[in-house]
Amino acid sequence: MDLGIFDDILETPKAKKIKEIKQTIEEVKPEEIPISRIKSPRFHDRSYVSQERIASLAENIKEFGLAQPIVVRKLEDGSYERVIGYIRLKAYEYLGRDKIPAIVLDIDEEIALALMISENAQREDLNDYDKLMSHLEYLSFILGTDKDEVIRVARKIFNYISGNIKELSDEDRRKGQVIEKTLQKLSGTNLRTFIERLKILNVADEIKDAIKKYGWSYSLAIEVNKLRNYPEKMRQLIDEIIKNDLTKKEVEIKVREILGEEASKRVKNPFKESFREINKKVSRVYSRLPEKEKNKVEKVIQKKLSEIEQLLERYENSV
Repeated sequence: MDLGIFDDILETPKAKKIKEIKQTIEEVKPEEIPISRIKSPRFHDRSYVSQERIASLAENIKEFGLAQPIVVRKLEDGSYERVIGYIRLKAYEYLGRDKIPAIVLDIDEEIALALMISENAQREDLNDYDKLMSHLEYLSFILGTDKDEVIRVARKIFNYISGNIKELSDEDRRKGQVIEKTLQKLSGTNLRTFIERLKILNVADEIKDAIKKYGWSYSLAIEVNKLRNYPEKMRQLIDEIIKNDLTKKEVEIKVREILGEEASKRVKNPFKESFREINKKVSRVYSRLPEKEKNKVEKVIQKKLSEIEQLLERYENSV
C-alpha cells in the first residue's frame, strides 16, 4: 500500500493568493469608516455569538481600545462589505459608536470569501460545528469544488489508507495531498479525526443548535444523538443538560438508561443478526469481485431484496 501519497503538499494558486492578500493587510494603514455603510457578506462567518461575548468585548474595547481593526472591501456603490471582524463590529455597535477602524481592501468577492474562510479555519474559539464547517469551506475553496466533493475524496482517501480500496486516481491523490496537509496546517487535525467529526453534520437539528449556542463538544453531541430515534426523550435530555449543566459522564449514564428502557419496549427482530452478517459479507466479498461478476451479483441481490420488500409490504398493508 502506498503510504507516501501525502509526502508532498501542492501549493495551489488560490492558497498563494490568500497569502499575498494577508501580506497586503499587514501593510495597509487602517482608516475610520462609518458603521452605517458596512454591509454583511453573503457568507456568514459564524452561526452564533452570545450577547455576553459581545458585551464582554465591548467593555474591553471601552477600556483598552480596539487591538486589531476589522477588514472590509470597498463596493462599487461606495459602501463596504465586512470580511473579517464580525464580533468587533458588533461590539462597536453595542457601544453606540458611529465609526470603526478598518483596513479597506480593493478585492473581489472570491478573495473576500477566501480571507473569511481562512480566518475562520484557524480560529480556536469556534464551536465544533463552526470549526468543521470552516475547514470544509476552506478546503472547498482551495480545491475549487463543493463541500460534498471534499467529503467524498476525504472518505475515499481514508478507505485507501485503511486498505479498504486498492487504487486511487491521480486527481484523487492530488486532492488527498491538499486535504491531509491543509488539515494538519490549520489545526493539527489528521484525516481520521476529520472523518470522525463529519458525524456532526448528521446529528439532529436540536443538537446542532446546542453545539452552536452552548458550545457543546463533538463527543457530547454524538452521545446525545444516540437518542435520535426517541425525539421526545432526546429533547428532554437536551433541556436537562442545559438547565443542570450535566457532565459528559452524567449524560452517558442517562443515555444508557434511556436506551435500556426503550430496548425493553421494542419487539425483538429475529433477523437482526442475520442481516448484520450478510451486510458484512457483502462489503467484504463484493468489493473484490471483477466488474462483470459485480453486475451479475448486484442484479441477483436486488431481485432478492425486492422480493423481501414485497413480502413485508403485503403484510404491512394487511395489519
